[in-house]
Amino acid sequence: MLMLFSSALFSETTKEEPRFFCGTVNISKEQRAGRKLFNANCASCHRLGKPATGPALRGVKFDSLSLHKYLSSKKHQPTFPQLSIEQVNEILKYTKD
Repeated sequence: MLMLFSSALFSETTKEEPRFFCGTVNISKEQRAGRKLFNANCASCHRLGKPATGPALRGVKFDSLSLHKYLSSKKHQPTFPQLSIEQVNEILKYTKD
């Protein structure tokens, strides 16, 4: 009886293995919004692993408020004043190690 109960318990908690397609990366659900924002705003100049026009951004050491101020300033070209602090935080979640 115990074996029957334990097998039913474990069968309900098993997760389906993720399916990957060409060009996909294993990212968490919380990183998906950041990936979308990164691709729309950053990917034309930056990559995660290798430098492009701009530096590589994997593991960037900014907090969201500092990065938001930087992206809205003239120090960064082009500027991104339309990004909210929350959106910048989503991008940081995506670019973390």
